[in-house]
Parts: sequence; structure tokens; C-alpha cells
Amino acid sequence: MKKRIIPSVLIAAVVASSLFTGCGKSDDGQAVSSAENTPVTYVEVLNTSSESIKNEYLYSGTVKPVEELIVSGTIQGKVASVNFDVGDYVNAGDVLYTMDTSDILNSKKVAEASLASVEANIQSAQTNLDLVNGASMQSQIESAKNALSQAEIAYNTAKTNYENNKVLYENGIISKTDMDNISDAYSNAEISYNQAKESYNLVMQMPEENLRKAQDALNIAQASKESVVAQINSYNKSLSDAVVKSPISGYVTARNVDAGTILASSEPFKISDISKVTMNVSVSEEIINSIGSGETVSVNIPAVSSINKIGTIKTINPAANEGGTYDVEIEIDNADGNIKSGMFGEVNFVKDKSDETIVIPVDAVISKGGEKYVFVMKDNKAVKTPVQTGIENGNEVEITSGLTENMDVVIKGQTYLEDGDHIEVAPDTYNAESNEALLNGEEPVQTSEETAPSASSSADSDKKEE
Repeated sequence: MKKRIIPSVLIAAVVASSLFTGCGKSDDGQAVSSAENTPVTYVEVLNTSSESIKNEYLYSGTVKPVEELIVSGTIQGKVASVNFDVGDYVNAGDVLYTMDTSDILNSKKVAEASLASVEANIQSAQTNLDLVNGASMQSQIESAKNALSQAEIAYNTAKTNYENNKVLYENGIISKTDMDNISDAYSNAEISYNQAKESYNLVMQMPEENLRKAQDALNIAQASKESVVAQINSYNKSLSDAVVKSPISGYVTARNVDAGTILASSEPFKISDISKVTMNVSVSEEIINSIGSGETVSVNIPAVSSINKIGTIKTINPAANEGGTYDVEIEIDNADGNIKSGMFGEVNFVKDKSDETIVIPVDAVISKGGEKYVFVMKDNKAVKTPVQTGIENGNEVEITSGLTENMDVVIKGQTYLEDGDHIEVAPDTYNAESNEALLNGEEPVQTSEETAPSASSSADSDKKEE
């Protein structure tokens, strides 16, 4: 937008001639042109041009780190060392503090000694198992099997001999003494056979029983080893946990631990990553549907710079909070680290925007009887011009139809105008009070420093001559 400017020399001439030598006053107090005997209304005009306008909503919030973590270990007891203090920058993986591990190391040594004993038991049980399945047992089985086979043969032979001689004895062929000897031999063979069979059965049952016992012993020894190994692994983890590292890069914002003391706080360290920061603002229902995740917004943080930063809408809560507004999270890059947690900031959300359009002050538009119009200056005439408006931001308004570029729109003094009124641009050589008087149709107030008084003196002389 460009205001119309008149050169001061020309203005002085215009003022001197029109106000004091060529103009009078009408009955209603307006300046009157002597040439046409018509009232003159002084106005301020704006030469229109294509510009941009946007409707912005401003919301305030407080800066927070993009990530903030409480860092603590799982080991309780005495603190051995502390490596950082509040305000220090740490990288992910840096050791923040360590715990005293003397008790853990002693317990680990005891467990390692138990492990050696358990491993010896496993070796012994494995040896017994190997013996059960070994050559010695197989030899015993084979021997018992052979003995049983021989006893069976002897038994069968004695039985056959007994049965054959029994017939002979009954027929009186052999004596009773011979028969008694044969009968005894048969009985002895039967006893030997039964003993051999029992021995064989016992030998055959031994490997299965011995194998079960040997396997049970081995399983128990192995289970003991697993238990001891688990204890050792637990001690190793405790030793690892005793070295507390930062999981993220950032600044130390809290430290509640000291070397040589018993760890008492549940929040030994607090680390804040401010490489990016966030602002949470609550927006009204007027704009909630005009914004979307991933869109950029302008963020002003006065404590850092007068130049606005670019933020990105990270999240939008679709549900209203208790206050009836909607929570929106803005993420802002902070690579230089100048933005600190807790700083106050303001976020500008653009609801509507229009480029290459006619924009004028909102007060220039007159609304009356359902009609909107402005006054355009043409050949020193006020031309009533109907318009349609678009985006309005409180100070300016978009004109969507009725105006084009390079038109002189009355932006001050339009309240007193009617269509066709004779108008002049108020000269800017008068002080503010004088200009306001001109725009209100009153006599201008002059000062000794202005160029008009000399012309005024001439005008007074002319009036005296008349």
C-alpha cells in the first residue's frame, strides 16, 4: 500500500491559495472553493496495489526439551564416583556416575568357587555313567549269559538221562542205587540251571538301574551348575549396572548424587535434550480445522531473538481439553542451544492467506444498510464504490471485488463524505493537530515553523483591502 504524497513546495502553494485566498466557509463550517463556490472536504488517500494478507491467531506457550529423562541405576548403596554437574553437556553413552561394587565382587568370587566344585561333580557323574554303559558291564552280561546256556544244557542232559533210566529201573534193569545217583544228578542240574537263570536276570537288570542312578546324578550336578552360572551372570549384570551411563545426549539439568555418600534419591540425574524444543499451546475451535501435522508456523521467542523462528506442528489432539481448547505441540530446531527450557514464546497460526490481492485499512470500508463501499478519489471527486471483502485481520481487509490497482481510496475523512463531494488531499506540511482539523472539516491550526503563515499574512492583507 502506498499513501499519496504531495511535494511540500506544491502543498504550501495549494494551502496558501486554497485555504486563505481562494476558499471561504460554508454555513456548515466546511471549506468552500471560491472558484466553484462548493464545499471542500480534506481527506487522506491510499493508492492501491497487489499485496498479501493473512489472518493470524497468536497463542503463547512455554518451551520444553524435545526429550527429558531421569537417569538412575538399579544398584543401591554407596556412590563411588560422579563425573558431571548441572549445566554440563553429555553425549549418549557417557558415564554419569558409578556405584561401589566391592560386595558384588566378593559374592561373585564365592559363586565362581562353587562353580568349580559343581563342574568336578559333573565330571564324576559322567564317569559313572560311562562305566554303566562301558565294556566291563557288557562282559558281565556275556558271562552270565554263557553260564546260563551251559547250565541249561546240563539240565536238559540230566533230565533226559533221568527219564530214560527211570524206565530201566521200573523194568528191573538197573539197581536202585544207580537210579538214586541219576536222580541226584538231575536235581543238581536243575538247581544249577535255576541259579544261572537268576544270576542272568540280575545281571540284565543292573545296567538299567545303574544307568538311571548315574543319569540322575549327572542331571543334578548339571542343574547345580546352571544355578551357579545364573548367579554369576546376575553379579556381572550388577557390575555393569553399577556404571550408570546417559542414554541420550543433552545437558545435565539436575544432579542429586555425590561421591562417597549413600544413594538416596530416585532421580540421581536428569538429562535434557534441547537440540530441538517443543511448545505446547491450546488453540480455539476457530482454527483447529485449519491446521495440520507437519505444517510450519512462525514462533517468536523474545528472550532469544526478535527474528521469528520456524516451528513444525508435531501433534494435534483431536479432543478438547477441560478448557474447551485443543492442545497442539510445536517442534522447533535448536541446534545452537540458545533456546532454553522454560522460556516464553508465541506461535502464529495462519488461518487464511491471500496473495496478489487488494488490501486496504479495515476502517476505509463503510458498512451501511447491508452494503459495503469505499470512496475513491477521481478528479477530486468522492466516488462511492461498492466492494466485496475477504480476509480481515483486524487492521486490514482484503477487497475481492470493486477495486483494482492504482486507485486512490479514501482512508481518512471518508465518514463525512457523500457520493460526488469535492475532496482534496490534506497537506502534510501542517502539524498533526492541523491535519486532524482539516480531515474534520475545521480550520487548520498553524505554527510559526510552517510555511503557510506567510501565505496567511498575504491572505489577511487581501481581506483588509476587500
